[in-house]
Amino acid sequence: MEGACSGMMNVLKTRLIHWRKQVFPLLFWLLLPIIAVILLIQAANAIQADSKVPVGLVVEENTQFAKDLAASIKQTPFIRVYETTEEDAKLKLEQHELDSAFVIKEGYEDNVRKGSRNRLVTSYKSDLSFAYTPVSEMIISYVQQDTGRSKAAHTVKALSDNYSPDQQWSWEEVVTKSKEVEAEESLLHTTFTFADSAKEDEENEITILNTWGLWAVFSILSTLLLFDWVIRENRKSLIPRFTFIRFSYKNYFVLNTLLYTILLFLFDLAAVISFNLFLNEPFAMNIWVLLTYRLMLNAGAFLLALCFNNIYLFYSASFALTLFFGILSGAVIPIEGLTQRFQWLEYVNPLDAFLSGRNSSLWLAVLLFIFALWYVRKEKSDASH
Repeated sequence: MEGACSGMMNVLKTRLIHWRKQVFPLLFWLLLPIIAVILLIQAANAIQADSKVPVGLVVEENTQFAKDLAASIKQTPFIRVYETTEEDAKLKLEQHELDSAFVIKEGYEDNVRKGSRNRLVTSYKSDLSFAYTPVSEMIISYVQQDTGRSKAAHTVKALSDNYSPDQQWSWEEVVTKSKEVEAEESLLHTTFTFADSAKEDEENEITILNTWGLWAVFSILSTLLLFDWVIRENRKSLIPRFTFIRFSYKNYFVLNTLLYTILLFLFDLAAVISFNLFLNEPFAMNIWVLLTYRLMLNAGAFLLALCFNNIYLFYSASFALTLFFGILSGAVIPIEGLTQRFQWLEYVNPLDAFLSGRNSSLWLAVLLFIFALWYVRKEKSDASH
């Protein structure tokens, strides 16, 4: 036991000497997954916010129907609504500060109750109003919802008057019930976002950038490039030196891999804290999921590095593999339709378990088995010499 601890301390001292000489490259690759993800997510959020269409909104009456219509317009994800006056809206249109403007006219609720569909909302646009058509059609659809409910309420009331006089339905009751049914059914609710940071119901959201998916991809690259030490120290000219050391070169490799695993896992935990602080990203999976992913990643990086003698060729393969797994995992480009059609892709993708919040046990077991074969085979080879 004392010998093992002594050997571990010697390896740690040796590795610290290497790290001290390469402190800046080491910190760069350790921090790359954290910094790259934070910058990408924040940049994507900024682009999304800046890409919203500025639209002016004037509400001339203080009724519930007008408030509901204004609220629906404000909730539209691709526009940024500015509440203003009609005169100010016209001025900003002339100055091209607004793409278009819409006025909910006085008497909106009364006209809706009467079933009138004429001049409920007035719109203004300029020669440079590039998004006027989709925005106006969206608002028209909201108005048609209100007028459609009103028409249905009048129809239901007429039917109850004629066929069921004892069970009367008022106009307000039918409209309220219509809204309740619409909310419960939720026939179509899709939002298009860059990051899965919304804390509300996200079942039907389409997400372009997934925080932990991006981190997983960048972690592949950083881990592979950090394990270039295997190639540097696996040269035939260095192996005879272990004859004069109390432990073999393979034990030296195993202990160094353990040191890198501890170091990288500490930075994985730092990623959890950083994403929570800077991106308000909750860590939904447990620590064991993160640990098994780290062990799988390090075992794969170590075994891959053993296959190379040329360090630059290893770098090229690392970038290629990162790109391949980044696309295959769906962390960068959504591939839900492809994985539903070819379910076997989930099994060949080493990131699938982690991104699904499951332990990476299958790939970890395979890699540890190969790692054990390498360890035993090397041991026998050494004994024969």
